[in-house]
Amino acid sequence: MKLRSTAVLAAVPLALAGCAGGPAGAPQPPAPQAPSAEAVAWTGKMCGLISGFSAAQQNLPALDQSNTGTVKDSVITRIDAASKAADDAARGLQDLGAPPVKGAEQLGVGFQESFGEVRDLLHGARAKAEQVDPTDKQRFQEGMTAVQQELDKGGQLDLKDKLVQLEQNQQLNAAAHQAQECRPFFSKPQQQQPPR
Repeated sequence: MKLRSTAVLAAVPLALAGCAGGPAGAPQPPAPQAPSAEAVAWTGKMCGLISGFSAAQQNLPALDQSNTGTVKDSVITRIDAASKAADDAARGLQDLGAPPVKGAEQLGVGFQESFGEVRDLLHGARAKAEQVDPTDKQRFQEGMTAVQQELDKGGQLDLKDKLVQLEQNQQLNAAAHQAQECRPFFSKPQQQQPPR
């Protein structure tokens, strides 16, 4: 049984990578003023929090499929780990304080709210997981299906408006391109060679 927890925010780095270039042939806006060191640092911290959450999703505890009881327990452990990562990201974004880039306030608050929504969604999934009866195979499957349906609601969370804000704020975008923590968002994915 494969359980996804927060696919929407795990995709943030991929979506941010799309901000690196505009449509081919599009007129280039005038080069923005070089961002301040404070703007680069603030933006880097924001990117670090987002990528930290994504990394945490890639490193969730293993799913123990020994029996239905251990599956239930490990699903709850995985949800707890994902929820903690979402909460840590939301709190970290809150602790960033006022951005030194005009217009970036809404972006930081928007990401903070999104991580809060993910955390709340995970709390709902955890509540459903706690109710799963591991002693009856059919009720166990029905319960786990309900947990998965709750987790799938994460796909309805939309970050596109926040990513557009990042891309359209020239100073913030320039700061993101300079911040070390944001570089993974702008690097092109390496193509894998087909097996021989």
